[in-house]
Amino acid sequence: MTTLVVALALVGVATPHVMRLDGARASTAAAVWAAALTLRSLLSAWLAVSILLVVPSTGLFRTLTHWCQHVAITEVGVHFDLHGHDLGAAAMIVPVLLLGGSILVALGVTGRAARRIGKDVRRTAIGEGPRRTVLVGGSEVLFAAVGLLRPRIVISAGALTKLDDAELAAGLAHEEGHVCRRHQYLLLYAEGCRAMAAWIPGTRRAVAELRFHLERDADDWALRAHDPLALASAICKAATQADASSPVLVSLSGGGAVVRRVDLLIAAQDARGGSRRRGAMDIAAALMASLVLISFVAIPAQAVKRHSPDVAAHELHHCAD
Repeated sequence: MTTLVVALALVGVATPHVMRLDGARASTAAAVWAAALTLRSLLSAWLAVSILLVVPSTGLFRTLTHWCQHVAITEVGVHFDLHGHDLGAAAMIVPVLLLGGSILVALGVTGRAARRIGKDVRRTAIGEGPRRTVLVGGSEVLFAAVGLLRPRIVISAGALTKLDDAELAAGLAHEEGHVCRRHQYLLLYAEGCRAMAAWIPGTRRAVAELRFHLERDADDWALRAHDPLALASAICKAATQADASSPVLVSLSGGGAVVRRVDLLIAAQDARGGSRRRGAMDIAAALMASLVLISFVAIPAQAVKRHSPDVAAHELHHCAD
């Protein structure tokens, strides 16, 4: 049963990498990649829990730890025994500690980034921009949603001078989409998943793809009231800026693959074919969500089930008196 559950989770992890999600709804594609990241994190947690609970009950563990060593430090009159089982049990905790430490480090890095970006915005702010945005100095074209709990939209003076009215309005609407759709929390969650599952191949790409489709989702928000060509033009003009990768700063040109985004904005879509394709992608997203739910319940249950108290409470080897 454990093998089947893990195999299903691995299928869910691999599936987005072979799907063509650019033609799906942006929200659907983002949901698929978020589900894949969740499965990666669950697999990492399952491995750590299995090592902690299952390995100590195996015959190999008992064989390797069935020893003791008497240590004497005669210079200071210290005598003590080293038990292999105790050292082995301590070693089993290491994966759990590494997993927890990775999450704490990711949160710490994000917190420092938030403080640094906040200081930079306050240092360079020169007033209030359109739609109650924060106006910062600089000749570059910059739009960004900054912050986690109370995100603010930041716009540069260069954007006001280098963009026409349609481009400016579309760019602002894009950033408003990030704020209204709470994308910063999804990106923070993705960073936590990255910290837990960095050892699994493809995790970095999964985070990048999630960010890309969140940018598409913000594009869709802007396209409700604005011309796609105006938004594409604003993206191109902002693309010369540094590509932010922090969950506390989401810029207009962020998410990578600017050419992909622009192509999707300006490409003519076949409405009927797109509808069928999007329906299929919605089904795939629902299946991915189901896999996450099944794995969320089944993987920890199987790890605990495999830990038999009777087996775990094996006869320990003690040093002779």
